[in-house]
Amino acid sequence: MDCTVKYDNVTELMMHEALNSVNDGIVIVDKTSRILYVNDAYAKILAVSKDKVLYKQVKTIEPGALILKVLKNGTPIFHQLVEVKTRGKKIRVSITPIIKKKQLIGAVSIFNDITELTRSQEELEKAQRLNRSIFKAAVHSPHDLPAAFSDVIGQSPKFLRCLRLAEVVAPTDATVLIEGESGAGKEVLVNAILKVSGKRAHPYINLNCSAIPESLMESELFGYTTGSFTGAVRGGKLGKFELADGGTIFLDEIGEMPLFMQAKLLRVLQSGEIQKIGSNTVQKVNVRVIAATNRDLKQMVREGKFRDDLYFRLNTFKIIIPPLRERGKDILLLANFFLQRYSSKYGKKITLSAEVEKYFLSFPWRGNVRQLQSCMEYAVIVCNESVIRLEHLPEELQHMTDNLEYKPVSMETGKVLNSHSLKSGIQMIEMKKIQQAMEEAKGNKTKAMKILGISRRTFYKKWKAYGFDKK
Repeated sequence: MDCTVKYDNVTELMMHEALNSVNDGIVIVDKTSRILYVNDAYAKILAVSKDKVLYKQVKTIEPGALILKVLKNGTPIFHQLVEVKTRGKKIRVSITPIIKKKQLIGAVSIFNDITELTRSQEELEKAQRLNRSIFKAAVHSPHDLPAAFSDVIGQSPKFLRCLRLAEVVAPTDATVLIEGESGAGKEVLVNAILKVSGKRAHPYINLNCSAIPESLMESELFGYTTGSFTGAVRGGKLGKFELADGGTIFLDEIGEMPLFMQAKLLRVLQSGEIQKIGSNTVQKVNVRVIAATNRDLKQMVREGKFRDDLYFRLNTFKIIIPPLRERGKDILLLANFFLQRYSSKYGKKITLSAEVEKYFLSFPWRGNVRQLQSCMEYAVIVCNESVIRLEHLPEELQHMTDNLEYKPVSMETGKVLNSHSLKSGIQMIEMKKIQQAMEEAKGNKTKAMKILGISRRTFYKKWKAYGFDKK
């Protein structure tokens, strides 16, 4: 049957093109349920050619179709979830009766495909049930590190639960989403998962999505063929997914991936298929995906900045790393680990003072483990004594003391015991240290600065703040 339609005027042609340009499926029927019109999206979503349905009766094609109910009672239906059994599709549909001179003459149905979204939601619910059971088991497990992660530093219950989840999911092929603040140790957890993954860990490809320009993202992930664009390397280039075939790819900062690439990534996760730039050939890859982000992907979905179907697909198995400030005594475990590392590196023998340990337990650590590591290296470098004190810490940590309240923390539980101002205590210590340094330097400020291990700018700022310039 020839379904080509001829139009009498430009207006009709424009209306036809407009209906074909939308992504939602549209079907119009008369009062007998005879199909008068379907747009291109209808044919694409339901995978049926127009000539198979045009001018046919809906009641014979899909006897249980909702549009028949609307034709019968004249009542519209909005946002109804429907399964088109003959096509194996799930759609969200709105159907409106067409009324002319108070007589029903037909109906129009507009729908969109939610098959993959529904499947992804089902997978997410399944994963969440698995997560809940694993978390339940983790809560009642002894507070020891999993044997495979004995070299990972941390003993807090929250962090141990993360490691147990990683240990459980590591041997599988499941997609893993790791969430946590910047510097919390997402890559450490990835390395722990790879350690248990065995052969599945190799090859291993690491890609930071925020470090790749948007214009190069597709070629980096999927590669390109010879001559596919100006400047393309002769012989083409392998993409990261092709390089990771048979192994694992780690997509760090997944929240920074542009929307157009999110759709292409979803295809890989759903079908395992990639297509190089400039190629007409689709090839299969077998890659396990681990993604990480410090962004709130749920909020990004609500704002339209991240695809909901990709979020559901990535969220098959989620692990949330707690920030350092919620890990209690792990702060001191990590601080002493870094202290030993940098003491050995710089040939020093140094310990932490009790005042620094208390301060560390009260500090918010917005940069998490990464900030603590940088802090310890700095302190080891500037400390010329056997003990690291508050004045040896980086300036940004010292400047925080004016706005912080010290909250003593139990060394056993990491819980806050009580609260009092740290400001006056810090000031008294600093004033005393400056006085001692000036006495040792016999009044020479430059020598006093070296004894204190602080910069000229910091020295004079404190000198003035404590009123030494008026004495």
